[in-house]
Amino acid sequence: MNILLWHHKRFWIGTTLLLLLALMLAACSGNSTNGNSGNTPTAHSTTTGSGTTPTTTPGIGLGSQPCPAAVKTPAYWDPIIPTQNGVTKVESVTCGNLVGNPTLQALVTVRYNGTGAILDAYVYTNITNPRPTQLFKLQSLYDGAARISVYNTVLTAEVDQHSSLNAGKDSASYTQDLFREFKWSDGTGTLVPVSFPAMYPDLTRYQAEMDQAQVNQGKDAWKLDAAMVANHMAADPHLLNWPSSVPTTVTSGGGTSAAEAVVTVTNPAPGGGKIQVTLQRLEGNTNGGIWEVVAVTSGGMSLTSPQSRDKLTNPIMVSGTGDAFEGVVGPVAVLDHLYTDIGHATAKGTGNGSTTFSASVTYNSTFKGGTQEGLVILYAENNAGGPPSAAVMLKVLIS
Repeated sequence: MNILLWHHKRFWIGTTLLLLLALMLAACSGNSTNGNSGNTPTAHSTTTGSGTTPTTTPGIGLGSQPCPAAVKTPAYWDPIIPTQNGVTKVESVTCGNLVGNPTLQALVTVRYNGTGAILDAYVYTNITNPRPTQLFKLQSLYDGAARISVYNTVLTAEVDQHSSLNAGKDSASYTQDLFREFKWSDGTGTLVPVSFPAMYPDLTRYQAEMDQAQVNQGKDAWKLDAAMVANHMAADPHLLNWPSSVPTTVTSGGGTSAAEAVVTVTNPAPGGGKIQVTLQRLEGNTNGGIWEVVAVTSGGMSLTSPQSRDKLTNPIMVSGTGDAFEGVVGPVAVLDHLYTDIGHATAKGTGNGSTTFSASVTYNSTFKGGTQEGLVILYAENNAGGPPSAAVMLKVLIS
C-alpha cells in the first residue's frame, strides 16, 4: 500500500513539472504572435520616426503585416470606400500596427482611371467590422503611390506638377518628385505629417528606402562610404557647390561596423572654410546600410530659430549667429523637396566679426496641397567671391 502511494505521489510530481515546463515554453513562444517569428523585430508603441533606427516592443509588428483573410482583397473594400464603377477601383490593401497598439489597421489605396493616375489613400481601423472606422484620408495624389514603412508610418509619393523638375512638361514626361510621411497622433486622432531626420542624399524616408534598394543591387556604392556622401553633399550645386575634389576627413566613426560618423569637409579655395557633417546609417544597419547626413554645422555659426524639424509657417523668422563682414553674415535660404531655393533673405548683424542676426524669409512653394520636407540654410559669405565659405543646415517641414 505504501509502495502504491509512493508511486502515485511520484507520478503527480512528474506531471506537475511537465505542465510547468509546457507553460514556460508557451510563454516564450508568445513573443512570436501576430504573425511575427521570434527573430522578427516589433515596433515600439511610441515610435516617432525621429531617428534612423526603429525601436521595438512586444506585440506590435514593424512594417506591413498579414491582413485578416476576410478583408485582404481589394474587392472587399470597393463598397466600403465606396468606389465608382468605371471611374475608381481599390488598388491595394496593406495592414499594419499604425496606431501604436497590437490592433491592425488597413491602408487602402484607390486608383482613378484616366490621365494622371490619381491615387487616394485611406487608413481604417476595426477592419473586420462590417463598418470599419476611417482614421485618415489623403486624396488626389497625381501619379500617386502609398505604402507602410518599417516605422509604422504611411509613406506617399506623387508628382508636384509645378516643381522645378516638372514645370512646363507634358503629363507623359512627369516624374514622381514629392514624397511625404504620416504618423499616428494620439492627440489629433489621425495621421499627421512628420519628417525624416536626414537631409542628404535623401530628404525623405521614401527616397531613402528606394536608394537602399538600389545600393543592394550594386548601384551607387558611394552611398556606403561616409566620407564620399559628405563630399557629394558639399559638391552638390543646390547646396554648397564646392569642388568635387575637396578634402574630407573622418573624425569619428564611419567604419564598416559603425552606425554613425562625423566628417570634416574643407574647401581649399580662396576664402573657403570647413563644415562638420554628421551621418547615420539608414535603419542603423551596419551590414550594408547607406549613410545619411543628419546635421551640417560650422564653427562660429548657428541657427537658433527655427529648430531642427520644425514646421514652418510663411513667412518665417530665422535667427542665429555668424561672422559678419560690414554687417553682412550671408544669405539665409529655404529649400524645397528638390533642394530648390524658394525663398531667401540676407542675414545682417552689426559691424565685423561675431554677431547675432534675425531675418524674415518669405518663401513661395510650388506645392499647395500640404506640407513637404525641406531645408533652412545659413550660408557664410565668401569675401573672396565664389561659393559660400561654410554653412549650417536644418531639416524642416514646409507648409
